[in-house]
Amino acid sequence: MKTEAFCQQIVEIAVQPPHQRHVLLAQLHTEVVTHYLHTIRALTREDAMRIGSDGRTIAQLVGHIAEWERFMILAAGEMISGLEWPRIMTLSGYVELDGRERGFASEDAFNAYQAAKHATWSWAQIQDLAIDTATAVHALFTHPAVLSPDRLEKTRAYEWQLPDGVRLTLPAGWYLWMVYIEHEAVDHAADLGWGYGV
Repeated sequence: MKTEAFCQQIVEIAVQPPHQRHVLLAQLHTEVVTHYLHTIRALTREDAMRIGSDGRTIAQLVGHIAEWERFMILAAGEMISGLEWPRIMTLSGYVELDGRERGFASEDAFNAYQAAKHATWSWAQIQDLAIDTATAVHALFTHPAVLSPDRLEKTRAYEWQLPDGVRLTLPAGWYLWMVYIEHEAVDHAADLGWGYGV
């Protein structure tokens, strides 16, 4: 999706009352994840070994997306349990598959760590993880009885600068959902060659 179109759509959704905002974000998320999962399932091992625009392989890029999704799943659980400020907001509370907890000094540090880790994984492992995590995040955020509009509203306010420079102040739960959709729909669409919304 083109950045300008995405930002305009997000601003239009953000100004809606919480329940309508949830309906619209759920629709957008469903459209995005449907296209994303189709793309991931269609990628071959050869496709996955191609080098993307930032020097990572496509496999590492997909692994990076999946790890942010794992972090989002952890954050969703925290919000469901009542946390007003999920630890993902400070890059703490990330949990490895073996249960070890980690924190990161920056998003770049998180991304570099995941790139090194996924350099040792097979494409089949990364592909399976990506499908599982994208499906789980979608289920958690779009089901109104799980992360309800009221639950998202009860998170602490956060100011988000969109890629086009527009600033939105909204509860962190809504921000996390919106920035997650942006990650799939905009940030890596060109490298994945999926062309959603173009």
